[in-house]
Amino acid sequence: MKQSRILAPVSLIAATVPLPFTAYFAGGLLHAFAEAAMIGGLADWFAVVALFRHPMGLPIPHTAILPRHRAKLTNGIIDMVQNRWLTKETILERIAGWNVSALLISALDDADNRTRLLRLLHGALSETLRGVDERRFAEQLTELLARNVHTQDILRWSSAAGGRAVQQGLHGTLFAYGIGRGGEWLNTPEIRRVIVKHLHEIAEQYASNPVRRIGKWMAESVNALNYDELAEAIVRTMGEELLRMRDDPAHPARSDFDRWMRTSIEGLENNSEVASVVEQWRSEMLDSGHAADLLAQPVQRLRSWILDDLGKEDSIIMHQLQGAIEKALRRFAENENAQQQLDRWLKEKIATIVEVHHGEIGDMVKSNLEKLDDTQLVRQIEEKVGDDLQFIRLNGAIVGGLVGMTIFLFKYFILS
Repeated sequence: MKQSRILAPVSLIAATVPLPFTAYFAGGLLHAFAEAAMIGGLADWFAVVALFRHPMGLPIPHTAILPRHRAKLTNGIIDMVQNRWLTKETILERIAGWNVSALLISALDDADNRTRLLRLLHGALSETLRGVDERRFAEQLTELLARNVHTQDILRWSSAAGGRAVQQGLHGTLFAYGIGRGGEWLNTPEIRRVIVKHLHEIAEQYASNPVRRIGKWMAESVNALNYDELAEAIVRTMGEELLRMRDDPAHPARSDFDRWMRTSIEGLENNSEVASVVEQWRSEMLDSGHAADLLAQPVQRLRSWILDDLGKEDSIIMHQLQGAIEKALRRFAENENAQQQLDRWLKEKIATIVEVHHGEIGDMVKSNLEKLDDTQLVRQIEEKVGDDLQFIRLNGAIVGGLVGMTIFLFKYFILS
């Protein structure tokens, strides 16, 4: 571009230099060429300069065309870009030919792209968790459960979990544990005192007439009726029976418990009494918001654990996420129907965006042009077409010179 900027004015200056020997044919021919070239070059120089500014700073009419008609230029560019080049029909036609699924599969098939995706997900997950308010999250979770978890849901889940536990024999372990705890409970001093108290009450109820009262008194007097020893015998007998119930798989109590558990679980969903208790519990815990107090601490612990895991090089979560992405990608690549659905959905969404926001193309062009003042706009245009403009001047001088030579030859050979 620098060469063309130098070449044009040099050629113009050269065309204005007076040539000797004009009396001779060759000298006259060259002189005619130089005169016409000077006129043609100056005319084209004036025309080119007049496009951008006033020649020599003089406010000559119909010069500085671009700055003076900037609004028309802007509107013309907007119309050309928005309504001729990037019409809605053109964009939608181009989008219709896209194979988004193939591009997605190809991109994610590259290990580097998958690594970048995982890094992006890692950062987004970490930042999201750091901004979580445990208390607010617990409250929102409680509200979500209150809206979506009903008594019948809890009964159904409990029935399913109970049925699974019975199939795996876990109720037998529960029975043995409960019987063991019952045996320990029987051997406590408090229970012995309760048994002794009840024995006294039973003896008092028995001595309801004078004869029995005398008999009770005599038995107590000779220690034939020793309430402590009776309580000890009762505890020992019940304890031995509980041990047999715990250790003997064939004990009748075990089969009775098994039958009771199966019947209770099978009828759990239709048990109105249990439903009433569960509804009361659900209302107290969820509708009143008490569950939020219980959930806040587990939510905090869970968040801390996840953030700690994400900070490790061998993060369990990221390892699982990577495996899930790769598995999902393989399944998606094998499912042509899913690919077609994704392509159709994306194209519909893009078409909607184009339909709604197509006018913003013109707004963007206008906004970018308005950021430039007249001087910047002229300079940018000249930078793009400067070489061609300089050669217009040069070509004007050459064409003018050739016309001058033609006129000279016409006069020399025809008119003389």
